[in-house]
Amino acid sequence: MSFRYSFEDLLALLHGHAPAKVDAVALHRRRVEHGHLSVGLKIHCLGDGSQFSTLVEGLGGAQKILDVNYYKHSHASLCLVLPPVGSARSAILLLECIEHFIGSALFSNPEIQIQVCSPGRLGARRSALLAIGFYLGSDTLRRYTLGDLATSFAEDHYRPRGRRLVLYDAEGDFDQNFDWWKESGKHRLVEGQLPFENGRSDLLTGSGSRLDIQNINLLATLLVHAQYQGYWNQFGMQFQGEMEALLERHVLNGLVDAPWVRTDDAESDDDDGFFAALQELVAYAFEESARIKKEGWHEKPVRSSRGILQEVQTLLQKYRSELVRQSQLLDQGGRA
Repeated sequence: MSFRYSFEDLLALLHGHAPAKVDAVALHRRRVEHGHLSVGLKIHCLGDGSQFSTLVEGLGGAQKILDVNYYKHSHASLCLVLPPVGSARSAILLLECIEHFIGSALFSNPEIQIQVCSPGRLGARRSALLAIGFYLGSDTLRRYTLGDLATSFAEDHYRPRGRRLVLYDAEGDFDQNFDWWKESGKHRLVEGQLPFENGRSDLLTGSGSRLDIQNINLLATLLVHAQYQGYWNQFGMQFQGEMEALLERHVLNGLVDAPWVRTDDAESDDDDGFFAALQELVAYAFEESARIKKEGWHEKPVRSSRGILQEVQTLLQKYRSELVRQSQLLDQGGRA
């Protein structure tokens, strides 16, 4: 990802406004938790961006911080790229530090679009599961237009990304220096670098929450380990099977075949085909929520709902707990 400032400079700038949180981020910046993937973040501001002016100037000015990054949401005044960190916990803390500095909310703010970046490019089917799992597992129901998903790379001549929830990177800077858990026989082997020289799977959350970042990190970890034979490969394959079975029970399994990410395959160049699948998913979720809660169709919390929303949230919680449990067993010298 393109940023032309050091992490140390960013933390030094933020320190006076949230010293304890900044110290925690600095201490654990590269710590990978329970074999999860590292986390990158991009902040797209749909307002005038004035709340970021002091931050941008403190890091070296717009020409150094913003203008080097051609990529941004098509309606954004700016896109601030943050250095990657080792965990969802550190990513959330970093955003909270920035909130303190700019005096404005980043989470659940309709003028702020949070993009979560995960190392490793997922194939088309697993990209679909990443997007569907994110949407159904979120603590907020959203409606989209295709314009909400348009970026400056949507129709780029060399790296077209389309209008999608899941986006491949544009082969920019890539930080490999995070732990990767792999299996060696029956044992865990921790390598000090990610096995990818380049390549990410990004998710444009829209108005994102803390839970969204945690869920995307969990989903990406399971699916990337399944695709690249990481230590959690077995759990990733199991999760994929359970997620596909869940969608089949709700007669939504056909959605997975839609082009949720723009790949090198010419047939994936179908924004309308993707959006039709997304709209079907959105309609199903809203109808279910309205039926259960007897409420209108506006944006609202859904954590207490039942049906597919509750099923996906329960499934994610199951795997989140299981990865932590197995990781703790490994740390105690046992076998996962």
